[in-house]
Amino acid sequence: MERRTSGPSRRREPRLKHRRFGAFAALLLLCAVTAPAVDAAERDDVRPPARASVLYVSDYGNNRVVTLPLGRGSQGLLPADGLVRPTGLAWDRAGRLYVADTGNNRVVRLRPDGSGQSTVATDGLSRPLGLAVDAAGNLYVADSFNDRVVKVAADGSGQTTVPTAGLLHPWGLALAPGGDLYVSDFVNDRVVRVPADGGGQTTVPLTGLSQPTGLALSAAGDLYVSDSGNDRVVRIAARTGRQSTVPFTGLSSPLGLALDQYGTLFVADAFNNRVLRLPPGAPQSTVDSTGLNTPTGLTLPPRTARVA
Repeated sequence: MERRTSGPSRRREPRLKHRRFGAFAALLLLCAVTAPAVDAAERDDVRPPARASVLYVSDYGNNRVVTLPLGRGSQGLLPADGLVRPTGLAWDRAGRLYVADTGNNRVVRLRPDGSGQSTVATDGLSRPLGLAVDAAGNLYVADSFNDRVVKVAADGSGQTTVPTAGLLHPWGLALAPGGDLYVSDFVNDRVVRVPADGGGQTTVPLTGLSQPTGLALSAAGDLYVSDSGNDRVVRIAARTGRQSTVPFTGLSSPLGLALDQYGTLFVADAFNNRVLRLPPGAPQSTVDSTGLNTPTGLTLPPRTARVA
């Protein structure tokens, strides 16, 4: 793949941390390179998760999606075909899993056990990253190298571009219950909100962000952001608008986020090749895993989905 170029007005070099941005640029550009296949022992271990308390992780550097039990059980491998550098993950209400197959410039859809794989009908994607699905089943895709977010209608009527302004490499997506869409605008060091009612885009009042990536919303509307350039996760409270730093320690380029129904926050600690969890009022711990290589996207199945 050739490096994507952009005009002088788009480079914004004085605002970037060159070392960190270079690392992320390399990560994205590696999407087109075929990684070594998972070895035979791992292929023999293809199985659905044993219970509903499971975290799905896009294991970017290994071209796979793995399942990590949050209770008893062992790590599993989702038997998806042909993934290259997977990133974003999202569920629909029917319990189907969507995977941003970033290196193949596509999104695939599967059942929780990996069966019934199909490619979502999209047009012209270039390095898709974050995904979100609304209550009606419409799919939203952060079409990163095209600097846009696209919406793929559930009724099959086709793809449209979400009305945003000035995005540069959008990464993470999150949908509020009312339909407002949050987008992490990676190069512009901000998170924007696109209201469901068609009103104009606004910037979420967060301070000090550097290369934001993953997003998550709590049931109360609190917004969590992986502030990857600062190796931290921040929270903005829905009720007060107050920004705070979530008490994780030792993060190195945090990416995907996920929240469970009890308020436990999970983060893909990408350059440490691990996933961390932080329950309310308790210290962080590492989710048991084997062989992760740059974990990127995280998702928990909806409570109505069958995963076994």
